[in-house]
Amino acid sequence: MSIEVNVRHETEVGKKKFAEAYAEVCAEQIVEKFNKVDNVHVVVDHQRFLYEAEFVVHVKGHTIEAKEHAENLRSAIDTAAARVTKQLRKLASKVEAVHLHQAKHV
Repeated sequence: MSIEVNVRHETEVGKKKFAEAYAEVCAEQIVEKFNKVDNVHVVVDHQRFLYEAEFVVHVKGHTIEAKEHAENLRSAIDTAAARVTKQLRKLASKVEAVHLHQAKHV
C-alpha cells in the first residue's frame, strides 16, 4: 500500500506543506477504513482562485477517481475524499452482494 501526494502550482511553501500533510491524512483515513486499497494518489492543484483535489484509488481490479474544485483548499480535499469514500462503500457492498449471491447457489 502506498500513498502519493502531489501539489502543483502552489507558490507559498507553507500552503504547499499544509496541503501535502492534510491530503496525506485524508488518504490514510481512506486506507484505514478500506483495507483492500492498494494505492492512493492525491493531486492538489491551485489555479488562480480555485483549488482542485483529485483522488485516484486503486483497489484490486478497480480504479476509483474523484475530482473536486473549490475556493478553499480544505473543502476541495474533504469533498474529493468524501466522494472516494462513498464510491468505495458502494463497491464494497456490490462485491459483498455478489459473494452472498454466489454462496446461495452453491
